[in-house]
Amino acid sequence: MLLLKLIQNEWMKLFNRVGTYVMLGILVLGVGLTAVLLYFNQAESSDLPSEEQWKQELVEANEGYELQEEEAFNYYLETIAVNQQAINNYRIENNISPYEETNVWSYMDDNIFLIQLIGVFVIIVGSSIVAHEFNKGTIKLLLVRTASRTQILASKFITTLLFGVFLLAVLFVLSFIIGSILFGFDGSSVHLSAIDGEVTERSRMLFIGLNYLASCVSILILTAMAFMISTIFRSETLAIALSVMLLFIGSSITGILALFTDWAKYSVFANTNLELYFTDGPLIEGMTLGFSIVVLIVYLVLFLFLSFLFFKKRDVSI
Repeated sequence: MLLLKLIQNEWMKLFNRVGTYVMLGILVLGVGLTAVLLYFNQAESSDLPSEEQWKQELVEANEGYELQEEEAFNYYLETIAVNQQAINNYRIENNISPYEETNVWSYMDDNIFLIQLIGVFVIIVGSSIVAHEFNKGTIKLLLVRTASRTQILASKFITTLLFGVFLLAVLFVLSFIIGSILFGFDGSSVHLSAIDGEVTERSRMLFIGLNYLASCVSILILTAMAFMISTIFRSETLAIALSVMLLFIGSSITGILALFTDWAKYSVFANTNLELYFTDGPLIEGMTLGFSIVVLIVYLVLFLFLSFLFFKKRDVSI
């Protein structure tokens, strides 16, 4: 199949770039650094607070959450206060300490922040994989082949998406292997989350897996957004700068808007973090998992439509 051959060709070109191995090396280095830092600063059982101490801490914390619940002027802030009180009470009633020795699960939890780094890498690849062809003039060589412009752009999009999933898999597997060797499996294997004050126990492995699956959705949307910007402006630098800026400030701006208006729920950044539906609940009252999926599909279709539209109409002198 022609599309598969194009994807294979794009994958080979991607891994012929030095930058690809630099990104992969930075990710591996990040995993290694967190392992070193945790290894030399890991909590020992003798250092952990006693049952009496941590229960008193949770009681005091709940007093603060009660005040936050009463004074909250926003649904999300009130929800966090309610859910945290429920989790703390659950811990007290069932003698589940919030403290534990460092283990593979806590290590993998700590490494979740590296998914943000993967998002940056996906944006870089998605922004450059099209614009680079125009800047170097190699787009002419692609267009003289039998493949259509739709197939060419589709192969580049799928390749970028596969690269993001590949990096996620590297992060997950490497974190699990290193964490297992250095820290072992001692400690609680249960993750507590609460929605509307109802506490749920989940396997920590399952919860971490859900985090990574939810991140695949974010990578899909980021790839489509970077593709659209890159295709419209044909500027690799502009596409990367604009996409990375939106990645880091988009969620913050959406969070601020959510304090004042429910219209923020239609923002793409209010819906990319699907993990919220398995932890604290949605950002804005009335949002559901189905609602977020529909909104994301609409944005995905819009981003891809504009990408293919501009790419097919772009004049290239051959």
